[in-house]
Amino acid sequence: MGRIDEKTLKAQIKEESFSRAYFIFGDEDYLKELCTARLLKKLATGPLADFNLHRFDGKQCSLDDVLRDADLLPMMGGVNVVVCNDYPFDKSEKDCKAIKEYLADAPETTVLIFSYEAVSPDIKKSSRWKGVEAAFAKYGSSIQLNRKSQSELIKLIISACKKRGAEISTAAANYLISVSGNDIKALLSEANKLSAYSNGGEITREMIDSLAVKSLSARVYDLSNAVVRSRYDDAFKILDSLFATREDPSFILSAAANCFVDMYRVKCARTAGEAYQNITQYYSYGNRAFALDNAARDSRNLSVEQLRRCLDVIMKADNDLKSTSLDEKLVFEEMLVKLLIITKGA
Repeated sequence: MGRIDEKTLKAQIKEESFSRAYFIFGDEDYLKELCTARLLKKLATGPLADFNLHRFDGKQCSLDDVLRDADLLPMMGGVNVVVCNDYPFDKSEKDCKAIKEYLADAPETTVLIFSYEAVSPDIKKSSRWKGVEAAFAKYGSSIQLNRKSQSELIKLIISACKKRGAEISTAAANYLISVSGNDIKALLSEANKLSAYSNGGEITREMIDSLAVKSLSARVYDLSNAVVRSRYDDAFKILDSLFATREDPSFILSAAANCFVDMYRVKCARTAGEAYQNITQYYSYGNRAFALDNAARDSRNLSVEQLRRCLDVIMKADNDLKSTSLDEKLVFEEMLVKLLIITKGA
């Protein structure tokens, strides 16, 4: 069947034209879970479905156990389905050889599914992963499910709202992504909630501000936004809320650094007489292209030198978090004070 995409997999399921084996990986967890669930819903059916379905945790089993069940005959003419999550083929050359030999002569009565959620197969840098994935593509199907583009996410949100009897504009859907992040499961949850609230009407930006759960990056953006606008009270309130919800300090600092790096890049582009949108030619922004619009607006009254000093402050905070026993919140409070002084022009 080869290397297939989500559309091809849907067609296989609809037509019940299954591969003998599937290798499901990528960085979009929701789609991986969804595709595996769809396969099992179609394959593991009938009164003896539980007897013909075998599940394994790749971190707790051996490949011999998996392949032993894969060789079983299904009961009552069904399909023998074997699912193994997160098996670490990169740890053993012997296992890599064994799975390749099995796939070359896999029984027609079995569908073997290797799905990866907590483990990320690196098929570009690891020869073992590359070889295993290639074997699945040769004798079965390999499907890589990565995060969708901004335009694809917008279409998904608009479609989800429409199915629930609500309407949302492209601009509002784009804003929802900037607020709640690009995780499909989270976005569909927010679309469902907003559709119910709109009661068949149009979902507005005001509704999103009132109801949508903000991602960590969105909340840290609010923090940086408060800093560059010299809103001292707001900045410290947001910091308090981040620590109250026990967000990882390193994640907070990383998100804050991203905000100021975006502003620095935009300012440098403008200083050089370039359109800031051209930055995407040199840096991979993917679904974060909207961040450049935010950065252009927020950096309007800041100089390149001020932004350099801000990045120095953030770097010092990062070093303090990693190399000292100072209270983490104290490190952030000191960083905020310095950033506020710099952005105010003092």
